Amino acid sequence: MIEYENPEIKKLQILVEAAQKPYVSLDEAQMLYSLGRNTVIYLSREAGAIRKIGKRTLINVKVLNEYIESLQ
Repeated sequence: MIEYENPEIKKLQILVEAAQKPYVSLDEAQMLYSLGRNTVIYLSREAGAIRKIGKRTLINVKVLNEYIESLQ
């Protein structure tokens, strides 16, 4: 993954890499991948990485990472 200077993003990156946080919110995914909201939603849907819990949308980071890597 990319190294970030923002402390919030660094903390999120550490949690994700340590598999302590397999799911991230939509806002966190936008920060983590440096992508816009619609792009994150589109890629997450294509990858099958979206989980809805009530009104909350969570994204499975592992599934999304694998999908993004397969696009190459």
